[in-house]
Amino acid sequence: MRMFRGRLKNQLTLFNAFSKLLIFGVLLLLIPYSINKISIKNTDNNLYKKLDQLYDIIDSTGIESFIDADSEIRSYGSYNILKAEYISIEQVQTDSLYESIESTRRIIEDEIVDYRVISAVFGYDENEYYLIEIGRSINDIVDFKRTLQRFILIFLLIVIVITVVVDISFIQSLLRPFDHIISKLKRSTSPHNFDYSPVKTMSSDFMYLENSINNLMRNIEIRFNDEREFISNVSHELLTPISIIQNKIDNSLNSEDIPVNIVNKLVESKKTLNRLTVMIRTLLLMSRIENNEFIKSDSIDLKQVVDDVIEEIYIMIQAKELNLISDINSDLPVVKGNRDLIFNLIFNLVTNAAKHTPESGSVDINLSVNTDVLMFKIRNSGSGINKDVIPEMFSRFKRFDNSSEGYGIGLALAKKIADYHNVLISVDSDSNSYTEFTLQFRI
Repeated sequence: MRMFRGRLKNQLTLFNAFSKLLIFGVLLLLIPYSINKISIKNTDNNLYKKLDQLYDIIDSTGIESFIDADSEIRSYGSYNILKAEYISIEQVQTDSLYESIESTRRIIEDEIVDYRVISAVFGYDENEYYLIEIGRSINDIVDFKRTLQRFILIFLLIVIVITVVVDISFIQSLLRPFDHIISKLKRSTSPHNFDYSPVKTMSSDFMYLENSINNLMRNIEIRFNDEREFISNVSHELLTPISIIQNKIDNSLNSEDIPVNIVNKLVESKKTLNRLTVMIRTLLLMSRIENNEFIKSDSIDLKQVVDDVIEEIYIMIQAKELNLISDINSDLPVVKGNRDLIFNLIFNLVTNAAKHTPESGSVDINLSVNTDVLMFKIRNSGSGINKDVIPEMFSRFKRFDNSSEGYGIGLALAKKIADYHNVLISVDSDSNSYTEFTLQFRI
């Protein structure tokens, strides 16, 4: 049986309710048949008992207590006022003894009544045989069946409701520690702010799960801190020799007697060192963000930030003859955060869009409010991005084109800044026409 996607508690609750309803439905189909069999069986047993009682009376008092020996009509009949039961005894001209029971009709005072009748022929004296019939009204049997069926259905319904309520309460109580564990995981945005407080539970499975998660998070936190410390230390150590090498290259370039081919090589080396410097500073910035070293209390005018970014990269846009289309609402609310980081975030996205737009292509920037969200969108024309690589676009050191520039950490930094400000960042692309990045700021 396939379960719907959802929380374990809801799945168990629905499965429990569905199984109870299934059982109730099956019983609902079987109960009428079973009660009918039980009612007929019970009626037949009562008729056999009454026949035995009648035999005992005849043995003790004689047939004369029912049939007058001097009467020409050798028979006896009796029924109650509601014709629910009757007894008849009459002499018959047969010596075949038998007992049988069946449902049939009898005429009582010119009224046809359906009965369940037991018939028996027995010998009394020599050459005297009598037929006994004892009948019970079918209507009484039907009334008994209906009463019994109604009682059983109500009883089953009450039992099912009680069991469902008890089961749901038990499931809620049993899985409450699991809900707490899931809640702790959802509240945790990084290993260092994970809640290690113990969850109250009597289940050894949940205890094992919680201990395993706590140990795993501690190990992740240790490795996470080691990685940040390593990146920070290495970055600082690299900046000094890089700066020295750059100074030596600058001094060499200032010499007048250097051959042209050597100058070209020195220029390429300097470009490589500049890219390496940018990468190291980016890693340091990401490390500082992960250490929560930035205050997020600035009131930021996103329109002004976008204008500043456009002004800074306008030379690149002119050099590539790009068509820049800016659609920014004039009346926009401010957002809270760190202005330098938000500027860096938007600068990275706009620069990335301009860099990957072919000459004479277009870059569209849109800034608007949608209900309680401030939306920033930037779309550039071009070859776009393959759908298969979009999930890994914000990973560090991932590059998806043949460009020799950059080390694949610009988008990783953008994602880090967006997460730091609880800004949702997403990508949409058509590999043949466009790429669009979207930022959603809560207001």
